[in-house]
Amino acid sequence: MSGLSYVHPHVLRACRSAGIGDMQVNLLLADPCPPQFVEIEPLRLSLKALREKFETILASEGFFVSDLSLATLCFTPDPGKDDYCTICHATLKSKDQELVEYIVNYLGQTLDAQSGTGRLLTGPPHTTRHAGPHRADHHQGAHDIPHT
Repeated sequence: MSGLSYVHPHVLRACRSAGIGDMQVNLLLADPCPPQFVEIEPLRLSLKALREKFETILASEGFFVSDLSLATLCFTPDPGKDDYCTICHATLKSKDQELVEYIVNYLGQTLDAQSGTGRLLTGPPHTTRHAGPHRADHHQGAHDIPHT
């Protein structure tokens, strides 16, 4: 089983033990584990593996972490589900483009950020706005969430 599959339970257990409702992760940091949780080795290692996967995905699209001014994840529990089920709110911003937000549940389904109801959006996930110059001709799709 991939180490990435263990991000969710480690995040939720750490949040519960700290008495907090969510965890913010900064993917621009080489070690993205929040400072208050660095002693939790399984969490630290799983978040580091997640950051490495993020770098691999960026590189496959022709980008580097240094091209971004913001790359954060906010993990929250999915109500009524177990520790392997989170909702992840990703926020990305390149240094020269607008902010892009994307919210997915533990099944990878895109959720509607504006209604807050968890209503699933339709359309393929590749319709998100890309931050790079080679994606400048992109048309707004169902998953694009304008930032105001």
